[in-house]
Amino acid sequence: MRYIWIALLAACASSPPVPPAPPPTDAVWGEAIHPGDLVVLVPGTGSIEYLEQPIEALPGDDPVVDVRRSPMVAGDAVVFEQAIAAAHRAGIDPRALTFAIWGAGFTRLARFEYVSYEAIQLPVVVLGGTNSCASGDILHNLLNYSIDDADRDARDLYARTFAYLAAHPAPEVIVASHSWGGAVAEYLAGQLPSIEADLGPLGARMPLTVADGVPGFVLGYTFAGPGLRPFGDGQLYEIDRPDDPVHAMDPSGDPDGHQYTILFGDAFQGSYGVTTQQLSCAGVPGECP
Repeated sequence: MRYIWIALLAACASSPPVPPAPPPTDAVWGEAIHPGDLVVLVPGTGSIEYLEQPIEALPGDDPVVDVRRSPMVAGDAVVFEQAIAAAHRAGIDPRALTFAIWGAGFTRLARFEYVSYEAIQLPVVVLGGTNSCASGDILHNLLNYSIDDADRDARDLYARTFAYLAAHPAPEVIVASHSWGGAVAEYLAGQLPSIEADLGPLGARMPLTVADGVPGFVLGYTFAGPGLRPFGDGQLYEIDRPDDPVHAMDPSGDPDGHQYTILFGDAFQGSYGVTTQQLSCAGVPGECP
């Protein structure tokens, strides 16, 4: 099976990159996101190493992690910055929203404080859960990228969000996701009616799912592709860099093309596809070669 996956990746390597879609208008963000909403962050492959381990190693029960001073966290901070950028586009102070994270394998902490590139400090609630690809890199997880994994992860994400909302009601749930997390979030949005029928009504609308760097496909399932479209009962905005090797399924591509937090050196430019259309590769302006 591993060799089949490698062959599939190689076969897709020659596909031309898809140009980035323009970001949706401000009206879309403002219509979907409101003060008091719950924003669920769904990171992807390797989130244990990038997020859980460095954050849970900090002292205290509510540690502060500053992305500008934590290189490991910076490597997987896309969902945090994406969600903050979405609040900016909606004209909302991010601190008027509730942030929660699923799937990164947290076990010790129930919450922590995230300090963004813009020095915005946000409390983040830990929903728990460990996504199928949370440990290791892409090659180590080739056998974990399948429709069965997406379904299992989406149901766990739904169940933990359901449990949180039962104790902390919110009118709407916005999902910000990246990489395999984007695949899980997109699958959940598309299969929401059947998952609700199995697990019970969520008790809140899911008007917007934002997914960065979604794999081009997994065995048994094809994702929607870049752009904004009605999806389920809400809208899906899939964002894929033209030089993203994960979306292109190109194992020879530069891994930095999978980074959607745009920096020129140390200067933060924004979240690609949400607040900026600029690209950078390892801090250098432009696409990855």
